[in-house]
Amino acid sequence: MSKEFNIIGIVGYGKIGRIYREIFDELTAHFLIVDPKMDEDRENYIYFSLEDVPEEVFRHVQAWNICVPTENHLEILSEILSRNPRAWIIIEKPICLSFEIDSFRALLIRYPDAHIVGNEQYNDSLAINELKDFLAKTGIRRPELIRIEFSKDRRPDIAAGRFVDLHYGLLGYEWVHMLAILRNLLGERWSEYAYAPSRIWPTFDVVQFVSELEEHTAMSSGTKVELRSSMIGNYEYESFLPVDQLVQHRYVEVRSGSLRFMLQMEPRFKTQTTGGLFENLFRIEEGDSVLRESSIHDPSMPRFLQSTLRHLYEHAESPIEIDWPFMERIISMRQLLRDHYNQNKPGALEQVKTELLHQTR
Repeated sequence: MSKEFNIIGIVGYGKIGRIYREIFDELTAHFLIVDPKMDEDRENYIYFSLEDVPEEVFRHVQAWNICVPTENHLEILSEILSRNPRAWIIIEKPICLSFEIDSFRALLIRYPDAHIVGNEQYNDSLAINELKDFLAKTGIRRPELIRIEFSKDRRPDIAAGRFVDLHYGLLGYEWVHMLAILRNLLGERWSEYAYAPSRIWPTFDVVQFVSELEEHTAMSSGTKVELRSSMIGNYEYESFLPVDQLVQHRYVEVRSGSLRFMLQMEPRFKTQTTGGLFENLFRIEEGDSVLRESSIHDPSMPRFLQSTLRHLYEHAESPIEIDWPFMERIISMRQLLRDHYNQNKPGALEQVKTELLHQTR
């Protein structure tokens, strides 16, 4: 594949920044990497901060990727736009802190020619789209139940020094992906869900703020939505794969009558002999019978990031817009959780589970 970009910038070179570099390697001849801990790299441009990047280098960067912790997103975004008001920028999830939404929107108004996209890799997942196709083929438009669980034991990563989101807690990790999948499944009914009240069961943690969270929402059109996530590796929603085969639990289930559609997303790493990279396992059951089993190859993150840059390159006049109801749902839930946490003596909270009513504000 030809190198479509001369220089792609990456701000923040931790685990995610390195993944971005690997994904974009086939698209660019050089990277500009900004990170105070980065070592010398003869093939690329390395700087400790954006301020250190000379103007003659800065103006040749065709696209930027912000991979720093969430609390630094707005600052980095502002600095890039002040030097290039027409910049193309991809920001890791979540796009900003909850109290920065107005400032973020004001920045978009101030720089109308900028193109800013949040990394929502499951927006157009091939695996989810195949699930949707089967729902359509069987005439299911309003399923009785949509259940999604994304759980992973993040304690080893945290112990190794990876970023800990103390602002959003668990909501800043897999929950964003779960909402992106739900939005994909619901389509035009997303707004019905986004503003519906929910019962939520958070598990408060003195170290991680919220370590587990479960949400039940009854939509007015009859579909019940159940979402669950854990940062300590607890799996509640049963998969058709044994738990000991999973490195993470990314599970989607849709039920209608006796039909049950199940998707286990990327259950294994490529280094394991039991499976391949980007493999998604799909299964349809009716009662006790298995109607279909298949494997769907879907490199969702590489495909999303590469296609996003190509879209910006080919259709710069039609930017991808940020979904504000999506962010508002996360922010309103975060505020409810934080208010409860602060009112109940956080120092004494150790794995305390409670029940709350959530309503998007």
